[in-house]
Amino acid sequence: MFKMTNFSNEVETIERDLLSMGEEVLHQMEQMRDVFFIPNKDASVVIQQDATIDAFDRQIHTSILHLISLQQPLPEELRTLTTMMRMAREFERIGDQVVNVAELKKELDVDDLRPYVSTLFVDRYKEMIQVSTDMLTRTLEGMRARASQTDKSVEQMDEDVDALFFSMQQLIIRDMKETPEQIEKLAPLFLAIRYVERMADHVVNIQRRKY
Repeated sequence: MFKMTNFSNEVETIERDLLSMGEEVLHQMEQMRDVFFIPNKDASVVIQQDATIDAFDRQIHTSILHLISLQQPLPEELRTLTTMMRMAREFERIGDQVVNVAELKKELDVDDLRPYVSTLFVDRYKEMIQVSTDMLTRTLEGMRARASQTDKSVEQMDEDVDALFFSMQQLIIRDMKETPEQIEKLAPLFLAIRYVERMADHVVNIQRRKY
């Protein structure tokens, strides 16, 4: 049973859920950093975390819809609620991309990809994950502080992620040329870095949708 109290209190509850969802997504991203490069790193754990993120998404959407149906919000309040709903969906999509990476690891059935790729690729992949998680960390800090201004540094960091993405594509191609017998193991990495690049894009979308 949805219990109606005060509109602003209900919004604050949804806001707390949204922050908790973001923190869960951040943890999920951090778990993914070494998923390709640590022997016996269980990708299933990362995949299972997505159920929590999906539950947050459902809860936030349900709470917002109940609130709108029980009390007609003012235009500004409606804008806040719809923005929160969209942010939750962006968080959920980041979680989906993390799952995509983890599932690639399971499909490859290789505990440690380091013997098949260059050291430079490993370093840049980890850097790409780190920059993406830093972007989300800054965005969550802004949400906690209720900062009204967009953090321009997040968009600059997204450009860094894009640059890493393009350079890593070239590294994969180079590794394929040097070890053509490993193409089957290297090809899925094109998808892995694309998924990470999309995560950063979703963080930028969240950053721009301040409420």
